[in-house]
Amino acid sequence: MFTDITKHLLRDLYIRQKLSTWQIEKKTGRSRSLIYSKLKDFGIKPRSISDSHIRYTKKDFSGNLIEKAYIVGFTLGDLRVRKSGGENSKTISIGCASTKLAQISLFKKLFSRYGHIWESQPSSRGVVNVEAFVNLSFRFLLPKTINNHRWILRSNKHFLSFLAGFTDADGSVFINSRGRAVISWGNYNSHLLEGIKFKLEKLGIVTGSLICDHLKGYQGKDGYRRKADYYHLTCQAKTSIVRLLGLLGPLLKHSDRINCLKKALKVLNRLKL
Repeated sequence: MFTDITKHLLRDLYIRQKLSTWQIEKKTGRSRSLIYSKLKDFGIKPRSISDSHIRYTKKDFSGNLIEKAYIVGFTLGDLRVRKSGGENSKTISIGCASTKLAQISLFKKLFSRYGHIWESQPSSRGVVNVEAFVNLSFRFLLPKTINNHRWILRSNKHFLSFLAGFTDADGSVFINSRGRAVISWGNYNSHLLEGIKFKLEKLGIVTGSLICDHLKGYQGKDGYRRKADYYHLTCQAKTSIVRLLGLLGPLLKHSDRINCLKKALKVLNRLKL
């Protein structure tokens, strides 16, 4: 353990070796708050978040439209995306928080080949935060551009890959209390769910009406007040769900969703549909 944090030591670790403050804390045994204080005392300018991750290799997005459609669906369902370090940054931060290990594992699988992945320790409630730092080839995920869905809706292949990503993030496949297989999606964006409903019906797949929970303004026991209503869309018509599960099955990547889909198909097979 280092007994003193000198200017020479910090310049070597932080400037020359480009270690993060987390890494310096681990290496020296001194707290990050002390390290930040010393950086300020010695006149060493702290790096921005994007600068801190620039030393990690970033690869351009593949350009594959099937992969792109899936990632757009997954992002709209469960991820937060922003420029890391301001509008002029060349790094995009893609983040996720979950208690589900399968969700964290899938996130890392999707983005680890494109950039550095940061992962937190589980919180007291078991929540793990992960963040991917990728380059500007992922600008299509930024809030200003991601809601342009027209290219996805024009192609059945792109739409189904998109829907698989959205299902992995914000969907569920289950057996209801009447023993029927159901696939359901939930989201605050009613227009997104209406677009999914419209495209599914074009494919001959029947869904139920869009259901609103009307809980805008509701304050739960945790003190959190809902800023918007939440919407649900389901598919459970017998022939429709058989066809839809068959189409989505090869495209899903979330291990929990895949297992649930297999169970649903077993139920449907027993019914000899």
